[in-house]
Amino acid sequence: MTASGNDPFARFIARPARFEQDAADRDSRRELAQAVCRAGRAAGCEDGASLIDHLALAGLVPEELPRLASLADLAAGPLDADSLASGLTSDALNLIHNALDNRLAIASFGQFSSRLANIFAYARDADGGHLADYIPELAKQDPDAFGMAACTIDGQQMAIGDARTAFCQQSVIKPLIYAFAMALNGENQVHRHVGREPSGRRFNELALDADNRPHNPMINSGAIMCASMIRPHLPVTERAELLKRFVSSATGGAGAEIDQAVYESERATAHRNLSLVKLMDEHDAFPEESSPGEALDLYFRACAIRMDCRHLAVVAGTLANGGVCPTTGHRVIDSQIVRNTLSLMLTCGMYDYSGEYAFTVGLPAKSGVSGGLMIVVPGVGGFSLWSPRLDRQGNPVRGIEVSKRLVEAFPFHIFSGVTRA
Repeated sequence: MTASGNDPFARFIARPARFEQDAADRDSRRELAQAVCRAGRAAGCEDGASLIDHLALAGLVPEELPRLASLADLAAGPLDADSLASGLTSDALNLIHNALDNRLAIASFGQFSSRLANIFAYARDADGGHLADYIPELAKQDPDAFGMAACTIDGQQMAIGDARTAFCQQSVIKPLIYAFAMALNGENQVHRHVGREPSGRRFNELALDADNRPHNPMINSGAIMCASMIRPHLPVTERAELLKRFVSSATGGAGAEIDQAVYESERATAHRNLSLVKLMDEHDAFPEESSPGEALDLYFRACAIRMDCRHLAVVAGTLANGGVCPTTGHRVIDSQIVRNTLSLMLTCGMYDYSGEYAFTVGLPAKSGVSGGLMIVVPGVGGFSLWSPRLDRQGNPVRGIEVSKRLVEAFPFHIFSGVTRA
């Protein structure tokens, strides 16, 4: 079947990166600016300030969207095509026009946010579970902390609860370790050393697959192996800086700092991870040029990266958008790498609850023992939450409740389309 023949079945298509959109010439941009003015006036927006207010109701806040940052300079003046064409990129004009035309990923964003707030309130009542105490610093977290955020592929954002409180990512960072290793080494090299099958075992169990590889990149051994392939010739500190820059790009430019206390705490209690490294080293699983000890150290630093729910939601939105960051419009990850990453998140991202999560929720996701959870709705957007109370599989109790309620409230399950009339 031809590509065009497949089009009716492609419900969601990731937006192209900003640099792919900004090739429009001056005349085209002016024509687009005129269309924005017409749509703006039809929506009751007579000046820049009222336009900004209208966009905020749609979930687009210029202060939080680098794509629309220049719009603040036009707030004081009337809607004018010349000013818009000279002050905004074609990407920004397209985004504004889509918002005014009600063609964003989520229509009626206010209603959508209200339903998310109801889901959040329901999940807050789930107070079971326990803190991860095998890493001493994690045992100090507030067990009642709870934050949630969302970011669509168009950059529409909402946040609730403790969404502005930064927390260390732990295993939530594993999809980005994998994606970065893939970007630097290619699929064949990475999967020569890491499998892609669910292990069916605990995330830190001393076990390899039949080819003496870690089962997949979403468990400890697989993430350590991926870390070993991130510029192994450089010092660990420089490798960590490269990874931080990559993560920061996926957040839309927000800082990605390492929590030194968590890093030291994890390194001091690393007996099981050290055993995993020794097991893999004994079976010659590591690439020849890599240092197993340095790979483990880089892995600890990656797990200790801090960000809040708002920024993690942008990361999830970047994955949902085929690797293009929704807030900047810049491509961060190659689309093929995103496809591979989401496939593994769907099958392996929720520890040994992954099969049940894929069945009941049907979305790529990754959890961490700090209480973080990243959920991706391909072609729509991303969700994140933080709640430190964990169930026996190591997933946040409230995160599981939110996940189930999401697919009950919205047709987000990846197979929901085959059940709808």
